Amino acid sequence: VVNFILNKNKTDGVLSFTYNRPQHPGAKSWSVGVSKGFGNLDTDGFNVLFTLSHDNQDKLQASDRPFSATGAYFPFSYNGTNYLFNNRTGNTEPANITFSAYPTGSPSTTAKSYSLNPYYTQNGNCGSPLAGVIADPTGTGSLGAIGVSCRFNYAATVQDLPSSKRDSGLFKGSVKLGGDNTAWVELALSKFEMKAQYAPAAQPLVLSTTRLPSLFSTYVTSFLTANNLTLGGNGTATAGYRSVSLGGRTDKYTTDARHFSVGLDGAAAGWDYKASLTLSNNKLTDTAAGGYSDYNQLVAAVAAGSYDPIKGTGASSLSSAVLGSEFSKSTSDLNTLRVSAQRDLWQLAGGTSIVSVGGDYSYTHYKVGYSDLILSQSGFSTQPASQDYPVGGNYGQVPFDASRTNWGVFSELLLPVTKKLEVTAAVRYDSYAKTHSKYVFSSAVDPVSGLQPQIADADLGSTFNSATGKVTVRFVPMEDVLLRASYGTGFKAPNISDIAGAATFAGSTSGSYTCPFPGSAGCLPGSAQYDLVSGPNGLSGDAGLKPEKSDQWTVGFRVDPIRGLSIGMDLWDVKIRNQVLSQGIAENVGFANPQAYASLFINPYQDPAGFSTIAFQQLPFNGGKAEYQGIDWDFSYRTKFDFGDLAARWTGTQMIKQQYNFGPGLPFNTDLGLYGPDQQVVFRTIMNFQATLTTGAFQNTLAAHYKSGYHDQSYGAGSSVFLANPDGSLGNSVAFPGFDIPSYTTFDWQGKYTYNKALNVTLGVKNLTDKKPPLSLQSGGGGNQIGYDGRYTDPIGRTFYVAGQYKF
Repeated sequence: VVNFILNKNKTDGVLSFTYNRPQHPGAKSWSVGVSKGFGNLDTDGFNVLFTLSHDNQDKLQASDRPFSATGAYFPFSYNGTNYLFNNRTGNTEPANITFSAYPTGSPSTTAKSYSLNPYYTQNGNCGSPLAGVIADPTGTGSLGAIGVSCRFNYAATVQDLPSSKRDSGLFKGSVKLGGDNTAWVELALSKFEMKAQYAPAAQPLVLSTTRLPSLFSTYVTSFLTANNLTLGGNGTATAGYRSVSLGGRTDKYTTDARHFSVGLDGAAAGWDYKASLTLSNNKLTDTAAGGYSDYNQLVAAVAAGSYDPIKGTGASSLSSAVLGSEFSKSTSDLNTLRVSAQRDLWQLAGGTSIVSVGGDYSYTHYKVGYSDLILSQSGFSTQPASQDYPVGGNYGQVPFDASRTNWGVFSELLLPVTKKLEVTAAVRYDSYAKTHSKYVFSSAVDPVSGLQPQIADADLGSTFNSATGKVTVRFVPMEDVLLRASYGTGFKAPNISDIAGAATFAGSTSGSYTCPFPGSAGCLPGSAQYDLVSGPNGLSGDAGLKPEKSDQWTVGFRVDPIRGLSIGMDLWDVKIRNQVLSQGIAENVGFANPQAYASLFINPYQDPAGFSTIAFQQLPFNGGKAEYQGIDWDFSYRTKFDFGDLAARWTGTQMIKQQYNFGPGLPFNTDLGLYGPDQQVVFRTIMNFQATLTTGAFQNTLAAHYKSGYHDQSYGAGSSVFLANPDGSLGNSVAFPGFDIPSYTTFDWQGKYTYNKALNVTLGVKNLTDKKPPLSLQSGGGGNQIGYDGRYTDPIGRTFYVAGQYKF
């Protein structure tokens, strides 16, 4: 988000800069900006403003901080018991091989799962310091398969913070047209680039007598012969490969934003009016910048014998397979025409009432185009028939192109009933058309091609119409006492991406799970990552998505009991019906209750790479109800001393209630003070305190930021928490109730010196005490990082900064 402060008559110039230097490696940042205005609107009849800025942020690797360097495998203790958190995956390099087999001559129903890692068998290690071995002689332990398996600690290879840079510019010009009328034009441009690194690509490879037969013969057939076994299942084995030698997958995301507005402000016939036309456009390009490879070239190198993923030899032969091409380009347009006017109405006891009226019309268009590599393997008739795709990429997609129009009218009335009582009433009516999609596919598979055919353009979903309103009351019964209250209703239409599009392959789960349907052909050994499928809900009527509706109210006061002290408090409540959950049911909820959500599983599911697994569908839906209730407070105090002026402010929110359910009649869940089913946390208390002492040209500020503690993610038996054996090795998988994570408080300090009206310099320290994030076992919702929750804590640590501003 780029925010520009737009003064209508700014003529001075401002040059500013900031430099941040963390105490620990990584995450340096700096910014510089300049703005200058020309012309006085009142005397010259015009004013123009130019603004330019540049921001730069360095990356922070997980390996740069001890709390994230441990990744997905580390020991911990709780209530006197020693545990190991093990969320490593079976995709590694050198690769594991898994298959089912039974004693030759025995019934195939006696087949058992086997896992082997030939590299470990030969060398006694897993080939990487980030990989460790699990042994399971009987197939009944944590591996769930007879043999050994190397597990890769993927989370230790990611970033806590990606690198980025942004260049922004703005021009605004205003000109007097005569009288009280002013025309203006505004153009804002920005270019944002971010490089984000993820774990090396996981790519299971199918081995059989016809698919990579040399690997199958060398490693599978020889093992079966030596142990007098016959291959079961469908006659295939799977190599759990991860392209570790190619490094982490890196995406370069480039966003070009353009915002153009033209408008007219003025007065006519007793009305003050504003009219504007805004054209906003954003283009997001995703380009491979490392770690991704071409599947066909990978397989060709394996088939030619130049690269062996089982031994991990010949990785240099893959250099030509590394991708550097564009993956996708997204374009969004939001064009809005808005007109509003207001005028004085009646003279009341408290003053003049004011009425305002207006309306707006918007057109929203969003489209996504993909490269042929991303479009392949989708299962839709219009997409490339190629079997190639980017290893580690989000392939199996179809283009997206959808648009929608909406309009609204509104009115607001200010009534100063008496000198002490003021009432404001507002009403709005909104209407949303159906979403028009250019890419619509039949849900029925063509029996000849086996693909889902594309059908004509269509209007999807439903139309949405609603009236909403709000009433606000302000009452001043005596000097220095204000009572206030409000009640309003809300309305929010589903996003067009919730309605248009197609259900497509969306990668793998962030967490590892035991098979949700034991005995299924899609089961994977032990605790494993399964596939995800995401898509829209394009149905209409009762079967389609409904708009969110809400009711909210506030009751509060502000008093100034003594000079310099001001106290404000508000009790508020928000109730939401038909809450649109765009991301669908969280994966951890679905895998914890597979029978309850059986309709969302595809079992078995043919992964686009060719192997059999199970997929969980995450489709947008209307939840039941949600309610949020809390108290906000804002205390401020100012006083003067002989040595300077002191200003202090204490703000915060105390949550009283937070609950939601996933449908009518279903039980309520909560995230209040705990990691909830939607993988979120709602803190009971959030507070901020700031005290500033001004002594002449010097100003010192100390700030404190507080979040209350909460209960962390829990785990069932057979997932990612294991007992630690006395020698530190992995024991049995057990259920774990989750940590009670303590409260989290950080302090900031800054000192500012104002040399004169033109120049000031600031020195400061963020996270003054170098507070480390507390240990968290969250493995979903917080991104790729494990060991802490980066959504709620600071991974950078103590940071020193210098900033300055010069006006000219």
